[in-house]
Amino acid sequence: ELETKATLKNYTTVSIRTNINPYEQYDFYEARTNDLLHPLKRSKSINGGGWISTDYRKKLAIDIGGGVNIKPLYEGYGYRWRISPRYRINDKISLRYVLSIRNEFNDIGFVTNDTSGILIEPPQVNYIFAKRNTNMITNVLTTNYILNNKIDLSVKLRYHIDQVRNIEFNTLGNDGYIYENKYIGEHNINYTTWTSDIAFNWWFAPGSQMSLVWKNGIDNESSILINHWTENLKESFNLSQENSISLKVIYYLDYLYFRK
Repeated sequence: ELETKATLKNYTTVSIRTNINPYEQYDFYEARTNDLLHPLKRSKSINGGGWISTDYRKKLAIDIGGGVNIKPLYEGYGYRWRISPRYRINDKISLRYVLSIRNEFNDIGFVTNDTSGILIEPPQVNYIFAKRNTNMITNVLTTNYILNNKIDLSVKLRYHIDQVRNIEFNTLGNDGYIYENKYIGEHNINYTTWTSDIAFNWWFAPGSQMSLVWKNGIDNESSILINHWTENLKESFNLSQENSISLKVIYYLDYLYFRK
């Protein structure tokens, strides 16, 4: 692994990193057998990426990053990028937005155990893996408001989409590689989650804090892929929501005070 980082005269920081794995490796857990007897061969890989971060002292700053990876065993590859602008309106209010995207192509992952051959002699269980494309999009908006030196209010909204589109199904061989299989099934995944947190914090004494937090969450998973994020968002808000309120109080007691 190689990494280099530099900060320029205008306080912009630049980082570049490369990671090369020249050997195939065994993954003893992906088959989910609990006996470590059916490992999956993972591809050798090349990963490269970097990021740029501008001066946080300015009202407007931005973080930008990205990278690519190549996994030649099953012609796998992927890319990722992330952008995060932040804006300080004044000394009390600040905003930050994060958009993160990660796509993987010809990725290999466990699907299910095919037990249709367990009644024949000798009994046989096929460990089904899929060559698949995965897409992940994450949006996060955070706002902080400082009322005074003891009280602040923060709001965090997060919406995440995670999709898995299976291209073909394969069987895990005894040598750790996957081979063609006639298995048929519906195992695509369309997972979305929405969370919103509103937190009120009060430092009422040295080392002592009270936090009141309201959380709202929506989770949705189906095998039907929805390719437009606006339709995913609309579908999510048609579902039931989970709400919770928590109160946490931390009070600092000085042991030496009681010894006086």
